Amino acid sequence: MPRLVFLLLFTAAAFAKPTPYSVAALVNANDEAAVIEQAAAALQSPVPLVRATAARVVAVRGLTALLPLLRERVATETDATAAREQIRALALAGTAEDVALAVQASARWPASMDNALAIAVARRGGNAAIDGYLSAIRKTRMTNHAEFFRVALWGHADLVASTGSRLLAAQEERGWKGILYALEQSKAAMDRGVVAASLTTKSEDIRTVSVWFLVRGYAVDPTKIPDVVKEKIVAERSELSSNREDFGLELLRRMLGAERKNSPRWLAFLDTDEADQLIGRSEDPMLQYLTDEEYRVRYNRCELQVQACLLPLKRSSRTIPSQAVAPPAFNLPELLPAGLADAVMTGAKCKNEWLGVATASIDPAGRVKTLALDAVDTDGSCKQAIDTLLRLSFATNTSLRSEFTGPVLLVHPARGPLCLDEDVPRDDSPATLLRVGGDITAPIVKKRVEPHFPETASKAMRGGSNVIVILECVISSDGCVRSVRLLTQSPYPELNGAAVMAISQWTFVPGRLNGRPVDVIFNLTVNFLVP
Repeated sequence: MPRLVFLLLFTAAAFAKPTPYSVAALVNANDEAAVIEQAAAALQSPVPLVRATAARVVAVRGLTALLPLLRERVATETDATAAREQIRALALAGTAEDVALAVQASARWPASMDNALAIAVARRGGNAAIDGYLSAIRKTRMTNHAEFFRVALWGHADLVASTGSRLLAAQEERGWKGILYALEQSKAAMDRGVVAASLTTKSEDIRTVSVWFLVRGYAVDPTKIPDVVKEKIVAERSELSSNREDFGLELLRRMLGAERKNSPRWLAFLDTDEADQLIGRSEDPMLQYLTDEEYRVRYNRCELQVQACLLPLKRSSRTIPSQAVAPPAFNLPELLPAGLADAVMTGAKCKNEWLGVATASIDPAGRVKTLALDAVDTDGSCKQAIDTLLRLSFATNTSLRSEFTGPVLLVHPARGPLCLDEDVPRDDSPATLLRVGGDITAPIVKKRVEPHFPETASKAMRGGSNVIVILECVISSDGCVRSVRLLTQSPYPELNGAAVMAISQWTFVPGRLNGRPVDVIFNLTVNFLVP
């Protein structure tokens, strides 16, 4: 009789309809054959979120045995979210022919689908990713070129020079701009010979991007400009180019010792929106190379920068110094198919808050390989949910020099939203996260939660003193705090934790671009004051 009961239970489980949570749980299952069988069934579910979750499991586990089924599904898929996950899985786990198939499938959907496809190809890594870019991806509607190269060259710094050469040979203007921006974000340099070659290419756009890359990179110390690049900068030119290119060259020559002279051409250019995009605020080192009259033009165009700041009613007599915090190697968790995060939380029966720092190791594609949650303060059911959410996520590196192991700050208020839902593909979706400023309006606080002030820290600080914690937050288009990271921290760990937990509970009227709510990066300041 017990054997019969076991068989009946097994049969019922085998034929049970897959749910988003049951499919998500496959990310941690040990029996590969069973995972493939259940994922295959889920890919054919009538429920779009189940299909999307199954495709995500295929991608993060690299289940190449399911590629034939994915090829069939992506050709007939009617749901945008499910299609995006199927396209990602094909582009990451499949062959070069699968990349071409993914490009074809992506073209049926709104333009932002191509951005998701591009990053999936980038996660192939190294030459495989660059080959995919040059053969197929650059011809799509993708706009996230800098992110593509940051991801594609993660752990492949040795390929930067050859990749730059290939882009120049193809006269790939958007790609050249993308790789230079990725290098700039990563505080890395392009090979001097490749940069020198870019300054004499036929493409004005390529020359101009290179010129301003050099201006920004060497404004602090022009003596480090390589000789082979200096030769191209000072070489005489027989024809005028755009104001954008020629003023950049003018700045480079001034950086090399040329006399600074006013010119009606430069003064007119500096009073344009185009110049606004190139020349930064008061701390920008390139401002030292302007003439006094040029500086006055820039000064008159200055705009106040919006920041949310929590200040006490009275200033303290002593400010305790805060310490800068290095950016994380990668961001986790990342966006998931809409509804999946909630399904995981419900399925795991997680209802409590969490706060702490996990340690994760990542493979070159951004998939979680090991995860330690010992330092995260929460219960077992929530740790199960966290583990599943992180393993379903693709980590995104913050620099092409990022390590593959690092800390992950995790915070979530009890019963609060996770804000991990990825928007459906749209034609007007931003390619990357936006920072407040210019056309991007700042979020407005709707609900403010004051941080707890631990007694241990209050006693350690003298009366009349204060300490500031600055946090960088992603505020979602729904107005909730998607992620938090410390930019500066106090010497008191308990205050840092209190600030993170409080900010995670704030809600906002979201930031907007052209009137539409968008995800934005927004800095918040918390000031702890002892009266």
